[in-house]
Amino acid sequence: MDNSDGKRVSLEEEWNSTTTHDAASEETRNEPTSHRRDDTHAMVYGVQDRPPWFSIILMGGQHFAISFSACFALPLIVAGPMCFDLDRDLLNRLVGTVFFITGLTTFLQTCFGTRLPIIQGPSVAFMLPAMVLFGLKGPCPAPLTANSTMEERAEVREIAFERIQELQGSICLASLAQVILGVTGLVGVLLRFVRPITIAITLIFIILPIMPMASDACGTHWGIASMTIFLIILFSQFLDRYQIPLPRGNRFAIFTFFPILLAVAISWIVCLILTEMRVLPDDPDAYGYQARTDIYGDVINDAAWFRVPYPGQFGVPTVSLAGFIGMFSGVIASVVESVGDYHACALISESPPPPVHAINRGVLMEGVGCITAGLWGAPFGYTSWSFNISAISLTKDASRWSAYAAAAFFAFSGIFFKFSAFCVSLPQPIVGGIMATTFGIVCSIGFANLAFVKVNTSRNLFIIGFAIFMGVGLPDFLIKNPGAIATDETTSLGRLFQSLITPCEKKCLRISNLNRLPRSLGDVPYQ
Repeated sequence: MDNSDGKRVSLEEEWNSTTTHDAASEETRNEPTSHRRDDTHAMVYGVQDRPPWFSIILMGGQHFAISFSACFALPLIVAGPMCFDLDRDLLNRLVGTVFFITGLTTFLQTCFGTRLPIIQGPSVAFMLPAMVLFGLKGPCPAPLTANSTMEERAEVREIAFERIQELQGSICLASLAQVILGVTGLVGVLLRFVRPITIAITLIFIILPIMPMASDACGTHWGIASMTIFLIILFSQFLDRYQIPLPRGNRFAIFTFFPILLAVAISWIVCLILTEMRVLPDDPDAYGYQARTDIYGDVINDAAWFRVPYPGQFGVPTVSLAGFIGMFSGVIASVVESVGDYHACALISESPPPPVHAINRGVLMEGVGCITAGLWGAPFGYTSWSFNISAISLTKDASRWSAYAAAAFFAFSGIFFKFSAFCVSLPQPIVGGIMATTFGIVCSIGFANLAFVKVNTSRNLFIIGFAIFMGVGLPDFLIKNPGAIATDETTSLGRLFQSLITPCEKKCLRISNLNRLPRSLGDVPYQ
């Protein structure tokens, strides 16, 4: 960021605005960070560096590719209980809206929030109470067919709109609390109790419950998944020091910047060849079928070319007590998760820890993003995504310009839905390989925060051990004993308890279902 005198200021000075920068920084304005450090594994581009335009586009595309699978899968999961899977056009609008809001909230966070390269995306913390809320409303009507009458279609849309309107209003109202936390600075008060030991445990348990997503995706074809993992490790850890020659004596560190994109491209070509040669099976239940590249051909053909999401496209939002409390629990979980992500992103980007006022701005922008999502009709609140933070350590690019480019990709794909539908053809084993490498890095970042904790004291050892026990033992007990906490679903209080408790049971640790995408948009499994 440049100040009024045209001089380059550091990220810490940009946050604090209390020191001046010397003239030497002007000479390093566009100089990659790695040129200013001796560490060969340091960031090539820091948070404030501006890479070449082609690198910005490719880096943004890599962030988009990493996030695409989850961004597409999450709305498919809630589409069933919302009755949106009964109408193909409604489902296309829902998915496009999720992508568009992802781009919008990412831009708000990166430009006006913490100003760190953090990608925003749908939060699972909001999804689980929403699924319980919809489940309590009863089953959906029969799916529509080509012979369905206009009355039947109108009935389906009325039921679907009623459900998402309640969700929209509950998200907007609950997110006001997040805005208040950011505006009043109460997040800073809460941060007195959120120390490195809290952040470490939070980051660890953000990733541990969703590890089955990676293993399930890899299990669809371990050969392709292992090849993807091997290529990512090869490019990011062994070939990152080599550069390819360019005209006019220039050189480009392609393996440093694009280890994930290169691995995905090579693995996808291999899957395409195996599909065309009929090496992979045609039976959907056979091992290796998910590695085919032609599974989602009907999704591309049926998707609309252009559709611009707008506020109130599904009707006027409404509010219910159970919906509000459920979404409020998602807001609290999102704030705690995001604070950990801010510190993790700063740590992995080799930036100073974000000060309290930067965190307040980040929480404020997330609250604004959640309200925006509710008004536009996205079925989730939004939060920081951890696996994009881990990609920074692989690419050595922490520039916020890459996050701007990723935001543009998401917003464009939300409008040009043929593009996002084409990306669905990415085989599941490749997605699993990406998750296997990125999830592990985020989890290790959580352990790295323990370096700032005196682990040789009995108090800290007790806190770490007991937190791990509660995070693993309590959900496991609830899964094995689903009737241990019984509530009466016929009362409002009972439905409220259900919306808070049920997500901690089977739905919480079985997020692996998110990775099992249906073979068509009209065939969305749910419970």
